[in-house]
Amino acid sequence: MTQRSWLSTFPLPCAALLAAAFAAPPADAAASDDRAACTAKVGPEDNLQGAINALPGDGQPAVLCLSAGDYQLQGLISLLRDNTTLRGVGPKTVLHMRDGVQQPLLVVGDSAEQVPAQPIQNITISDMALIGGKAEKEFMPERPYLSNSAVVVRRGINVRLTRLKASNCRSACLLTEQHSSDITIDHNEVFGAIWDGVSFNSTSRVDMHDNNVHDNVAAGITAEEINDSQIRNNVLANNGSQGAYLSNSRNNLFVNNTFSGNHGAGVFLTCAIRFRNADGSTQCWDNSVSQNNTFDANHFDKDPFTYTIGVDKAANCTSEAFKPNVWKASNQATASGVDIDPQRYGYCVRHEP
Repeated sequence: MTQRSWLSTFPLPCAALLAAAFAAPPADAAASDDRAACTAKVGPEDNLQGAINALPGDGQPAVLCLSAGDYQLQGLISLLRDNTTLRGVGPKTVLHMRDGVQQPLLVVGDSAEQVPAQPIQNITISDMALIGGKAEKEFMPERPYLSNSAVVVRRGINVRLTRLKASNCRSACLLTEQHSSDITIDHNEVFGAIWDGVSFNSTSRVDMHDNNVHDNVAAGITAEEINDSQIRNNVLANNGSQGAYLSNSRNNLFVNNTFSGNHGAGVFLTCAIRFRNADGSTQCWDNSVSQNNTFDANHFDKDPFTYTIGVDKAANCTSEAFKPNVWKASNQATASGVDIDPQRYGYCVRHEP
């Protein structure tokens, strides 16, 4: 989902206080109440898009219940209605994109325009399996701004993705973008993505907790600008690059996560790529290095490095305005972190008791 550069290949008392400083997203009762009665029901033999479109247009909270079965999708499912829950019965409710279709499974928010004109609010997607199917391309050819993910949240506010089993996605399985905020991602299993497991682009106030994100081709989590968020109690294991790839991301708390067996590093702190040169090298946007992120009480095991750094002359850690990332002594690891040429680019991480 993200553009990788050469940089990415370079080789609880305190936790409680920090968590209190990051307010969790507000939980809208209509969007998050797992016990809410079904407004309507749909089965695999029915038209799922038609059932969504038929929900009452009064703006009141609505729950569409999906029964067990294999929903063979011929194209993306679009959700444009505020105050809506799509709820299955667990992994036996399967949304399965037909092989060869170059589209995402489910788009929350406007999919017709590159930049959504309006936000979508108070949405819950829960209790189902999402299988991407075989697809050649990462992006939808007709709408190249849409990635072929399992769920794409576009300018979503107060959106919860919970108890999902997402796999075999052509791009990042779960993606938020277009200035989404107040996002909860919890109790999901995400694996087998051809790119990243979970991706955050231009997103703020995320509460991501109790997820198992493993065995994805690229990173477990990738962020092209995530701010003011909590990433806690997750397992990020055996991913092809990093457990977490953070570009141009600030003021986030990573606490009580397990990073294990990720091939590149547990965490990669880097900048946002501005352009690629003809020789394959890259240049970053000015002052876009991830900063002021706190790592506390995480466990690192079988990662070659706990963290690595990606910087260049346009974006590094030497300015007086730069706020170092904080690495607490409570982190447990069998390997160390590594900075890239700190005499030239500065130290991007400050170690604290």
